[in-house]
Amino acid sequence: MKRCVTQTLLAPFLIALLSTEARGQGDPISVEERVDNLWERVYEAPDSVLRAVRSLLEESRKKNAYRANVNALQLMGECHYGLLNLDSCTHYFELALIEAEREDDLREMAHVHTSLGGVLSEQGERDRSLAEFDKAVEIWITLGDTKQLCGTEVRLAGTYDRFDLDDKAMEYFKNALEHCGAVGDSVFMAHALNGIGILHKKQLDHDKALEVLEHARSIYARFDDRHGSAGVLNNLGVVYKSLGRYEEARACYVEGLRLMEQMGSERGIMSFNQNLGILENLEGRPDKGLEHCSRSLVIANAIGLAATQSEALNEIAKSLHLLERPQAALDSVDKAIAIAARASLLDKEQQAWSTRGEVLEALGRHPEAIASLRTHVQLRDSLFSLEKAAAVDRLQVMYETEQREATIARLEEQAHYQQARKRWLRIGIIALAAAAIIIVLSLLQRRRRERQLHAAQLGLQQAERQRLQEQLDHKRRELTEKALHLAQKNELMRGLEQDIKMIKDQHGHEALDAVANKLRFDKQIDRDWEQFTMAFTEMDREFFERLTARHPTLNTNDLRLCALLTMKLGNKEVAAILNVSDEGVKKARYRLRKKLELATEDDLEGYLATC
Repeated sequence: MKRCVTQTLLAPFLIALLSTEARGQGDPISVEERVDNLWERVYEAPDSVLRAVRSLLEESRKKNAYRANVNALQLMGECHYGLLNLDSCTHYFELALIEAEREDDLREMAHVHTSLGGVLSEQGERDRSLAEFDKAVEIWITLGDTKQLCGTEVRLAGTYDRFDLDDKAMEYFKNALEHCGAVGDSVFMAHALNGIGILHKKQLDHDKALEVLEHARSIYARFDDRHGSAGVLNNLGVVYKSLGRYEEARACYVEGLRLMEQMGSERGIMSFNQNLGILENLEGRPDKGLEHCSRSLVIANAIGLAATQSEALNEIAKSLHLLERPQAALDSVDKAIAIAARASLLDKEQQAWSTRGEVLEALGRHPEAIASLRTHVQLRDSLFSLEKAAAVDRLQVMYETEQREATIARLEEQAHYQQARKRWLRIGIIALAAAAIIIVLSLLQRRRRERQLHAAQLGLQQAERQRLQEQLDHKRRELTEKALHLAQKNELMRGLEQDIKMIKDQHGHEALDAVANKLRFDKQIDRDWEQFTMAFTEMDREFFERLTARHPTLNTNDLRLCALLTMKLGNKEVAAILNVSDEGVKKARYRLRKKLELATEDDLEGYLATC
């Protein structure tokens, strides 16, 4: 089983690729077993796996074994990714893509496009990264592989999040949730929930972030996914820290560190130690902050991760500053600045310059402190901090004229003004929020009333439809009774004809009185056909109009036959009503079909039902 994993600090995503069969190109079984074994080990020990993969790649090329070759190239890419050699990583994935395209292997192409999208995202190549992910998504949709699609969508959403395209990130995370639910992939569902929690945190919706992240955490725990659990614990800690709930944040970081130590994940150990160090400094425990950040720095130095090196050194400087060891703090922060400058990490550099200014102020070196803080402000560009600007002004005043009481008083007055302004601003924001809540509640109440009114209208419409249906059913019953009555009349007429013939033959004219009585009874039902026509017209007022509009050559007898046929009466009942034989009905139907210009295979009753 081949596996492809890409881990990030905020959301670790596990992409499990489907196993593939050998193409029958002569790959020995031992080679296939080696491939599976290397995929299992590549994320735990990329340096040692790299040597074995090189040997495998040489063998696969000699034997022209496609399956082993395309896997070996991807393994080379994953090894270099684990070793942070991103250029080499990209190179080998591109070679793997060429191999897959040569064989028109859509499945491997989708895997490689996904891997390339992740690597290019790490390199900051936003447009190229998104293009690779889009190709992978398109292939999985074409193949109808929803399970692979949901994993790719999670990684694509993570890339949108990385580049602060929050709306698109949320869209793809929700798509992934839907697809994961369709295929029952709970682990990837947890990955998607983890990402959604991060987005809610960025939008300052901390309550929603905590709710979603806790849901993800429960899923990871159910499947004993320690990587996933550690990732979501890290994110929960960040949210709790933002809310000032430091004890809960510490509990998350401590549990995450325990999981990382169990798995022997150096990057995870480094990350959680760094977060714990920052938290300890915030809570005024610089000795513990120094301890955790020092552990993080050792690992960052070992793997050569410049961002964490600079951040750890800067946080160590803060710990030393709080421990009143300003010179040691200055040495540490200078190293942080140098590393950030070499790696062009402007955010880390400006943070370190801010710390440097605070340390220099403690040393009484005010001109240098002012210069450091000004450098910090310049690096922040448009994100210029008013608080740091006030600190620069304060240091400048302290350096130039420490005895100028009036200036100090003015600065204090300005500070009070700013505080009052902020206080009124907070009050205004709260008032606006309250007004917004009232408006939203009123809109919700209005929509609820509209829904109730709509439901009532639907109920009335349903009742009216039921009443009309009952009327129609009643009219149909009446119409059927009239038709049967007509059939009885015609039976009576045929009986009279037979009686008259028998009288003439057997009894003479004196028996004609009985026949006259029968005729008098017949006069009572002479109007039945007219009543039947009226009843049928009430049931479908426009039937005869539509029929004659389409076929103006139809006569009265034709229209009668059409009406009877729409009632689904058999030939026997129609013959009795029209006072003709069964054969006469068949001939009448034949003539009617000709007038209606129907083909032999056309259904006469079906055609009349559409008129």
